[in-house]
Amino acid sequence: MPTYERLDYGSPDGSQWGRASTDALGMYGMTPVTRQSMGVNVSTLTATTQIFTVVSTLVEALKTFGIVQT
Repeated sequence: MPTYERLDYGSPDGSQWGRASTDALGMYGMTPVTRQSMGVNVSTLTATTQIFTVVSTLVEALKTFGIVQT
């Protein structure tokens, strides 16, 4: 049976990583970085190119944190 290390203390309220936007976070060996910005109000998107830009920005942020790779 595998053993896993918990990243929280079992609080019923959950856990919080990075209390401020200036705190850095990295996963899977990536250098920790601060919170990424989308730079656009996603609730006002209408054009396909705008949506593509937002999705591309999101994918790049996920790659920066080490959550996905291409």
